[in-house]
Amino acid sequence: MTRVALIGAGMWGPRLAAAAERAGLELVDAIEDADGALIATPNHVHAENAIACAAAGKHVFVEKPIADTVEAAERMRSACAEAGVLLMVGHGFRRLGAARRAKELIGELGTVVLAEANFSLPGKLPPHAWRAQRTRNPGGPIMQLGIHHVDTLAYLLGPVARTTGRFARVHTEAEIDDVGVVTLEFASGALGVLTGSYVSPHTFSLRVLGSAGVLDYRADLGAVWPDATRVDEVSTLTLNGEPVAFEPRDMLAEELAEFGAAIRGEAVVETGADEGIAALRVVLDAVGAREELVR
Repeated sequence: MTRVALIGAGMWGPRLAAAAERAGLELVDAIEDADGALIATPNHVHAENAIACAAAGKHVFVEKPIADTVEAAERMRSACAEAGVLLMVGHGFRRLGAARRAKELIGELGTVVLAEANFSLPGKLPPHAWRAQRTRNPGGPIMQLGIHHVDTLAYLLGPVARTTGRFARVHTEAEIDDVGVVTLEFASGALGVLTGSYVSPHTFSLRVLGSAGVLDYRADLGAVWPDATRVDEVSTLTLNGEPVAFEPRDMLAEELAEFGAAIRGEAVVETGADEGIAALRVVLDAVGAREELVR
């Protein structure tokens, strides 16, 4: 059985551990006894953790975002490649049943011209929390929440060629901006807008508009989160206003099962370093645009 060790004991760590068991992986206490590591630590230490695991010959699964800077992410990619170990990034939302069905339906939309997405929730941001600090969480809700949609949109529509962004602190006492708006220009020529906040009640929506149809995807995350196994239960998908059926999926167990299969040489990871860096770059380009505006 493939053995994995968990690094990170925050809110998400136990959920990854439970998903690993559902995926048929064996959790071990010591990294020395593991084939791979599941990294669920704060963004700014992902690179340090991943590079140390690679140096020890351990395959790496790291939660999104891959790192806090593109430079750190590229060092992770290089370290894992040089050590001959896998690097997989936890962009699980593209694996949901509704997202997989949406991918199958993209061709029904004709020429895709526009995408609109929002991911918001009321953030718990005490001053000592790393998510509340701009230097440790640049982009705020877009980095932690919106990046899920960034990856899913790239999965549905192809790569993003250009990004701009505006951010503001409107309501919370946290140092970070609590609201963000990002514009996306896809390599295909389609445009998109991604919004998010740490203020509003749970909102998860994604709409893709084409010359022949409109696809609308929504999830009532407030009813189930953080139970990722139930997201498809509270999701709806419509094509031109008509409901579309889809098969519910366990996104965390599926991605970890793939990680285990890839370690054994039986699969190739879907979201590796390249996909993780692409999503991170979109967010940081948007944050960079904000910094230019405020100078």
